[in-house]
Amino acid sequence: VGHGDLSAGALDDAAYVATLITLADTRHGRGFRRPVIFAAVTAEEKGLWGSRWLAAHPTVAAPTPIAVLNMDQLRPLYPLRILTTLGLDDSTLGRTVSDIARPMGVQVRGDLEPERNLLRRTDHWPFMERGVPSVSFLFGFDASDATAAAAYRDWYEHRYHAPQDDMSTPIDFQAQADFHRFYFALVEAVANADERPEWTAGSPYRPGAR
Repeated sequence: VGHGDLSAGALDDAAYVATLITLADTRHGRGFRRPVIFAAVTAEEKGLWGSRWLAAHPTVAAPTPIAVLNMDQLRPLYPLRILTTLGLDDSTLGRTVSDIARPMGVQVRGDLEPERNLLRRTDHWPFMERGVPSVSFLFGFDASDATAAAAYRDWYEHRYHAPQDDMSTPIDFQAQADFHRFYFALVEAVANADERPEWTAGSPYRPGAR
């Protein structure tokens, strides 16, 4: 599990690191069947430097990771009804994501803007290059949802990579809590599953496909 690009902002990226800390606190005294590595890496936007280093220098506890559950582009500015999932169709992780989100009333979608190449621009990518099934998440919204669209646009125009990314941001704390429930359940499901995640036959990123 992990998040990258340690910046100074409240949402980008302190909130994601806080999610990892909360997960660790929640699991205190209750381990998983498999080792779970909590990682917060740096320099994503300089070329995934931190995650490339970590992928090339795995820990002793997890010399061969079975999955990466990355957090990026999480902006709890509006209710969590849609969760865009990068890598959704590339491994069985996508099915696990959907199985957990569906009872929560959260619709899971693949990347609707592949031209932005987000799959290769965030910190799960160096692991995917090494054959590790991975997913990453964005808070999504429908184009018809004017309120969510306005909140998303305002954050990028006035707070993204700026001092204004602070606690004055109008965070939807229920949306953040909903994501916590989803993410914590996903980590537990993957870490405690009988079978490890597998690549789908049609994924262009599976080992041997490129």
